Amino acid sequence: MALSATMPTPTSLLSSFRSWLTAKNYSDSTIRNYLADTKSFLDFATHQSVNNSCYSPQTVALYLDSLKSDPNYRRYLSSLSKFFHFSLDQNFTSKNPLKSALKPIKPSLEDFIVEYEAYLTKKRFSPTTIRNYLNDIRQFIDWSKSHLVSQNL
Repeated sequence: MALSATMPTPTSLLSSFRSWLTAKNYSDSTIRNYLADTKSFLDFATHQSVNNSCYSPQTVALYLDSLKSDPNYRRYLSSLSKFFHFSLDQNFTSKNPLKSALKPIKPSLEDFIVEYEAYLTKKRFSPTTIRNYLNDIRQFIDWSKSHLVSQNL
């Protein structure tokens, strides 16, 4: 859902969020942190998002990616979670974009093979052993794919 004439401005969103948090009896320091973190996110969304939507899972994912090495990452997640809970409560959005942004991307079988190769290398297996193990895994994967197809599974 994009910011529009029916959508409050970031400033009024923050003001409404403050009132909502106060009504829920959060402490002053918690409210201050939630507002500072949410303002940072809303500024990011305004400048990064093509449609200026703070409710876009892609915008949320980009924001989280920009913070992933920040020591306060968990606090930012908590603040965003609370902000989107507020947004759902106020009907500014119908879905929590944080949930979509945090869904893990399913790795491919090749990703697992590359990870396994790195593990074997780290454990100082010989290059020949690593090559043989990886060949065995790939052969098993190919066999299982053809076996499942022939079994119509």
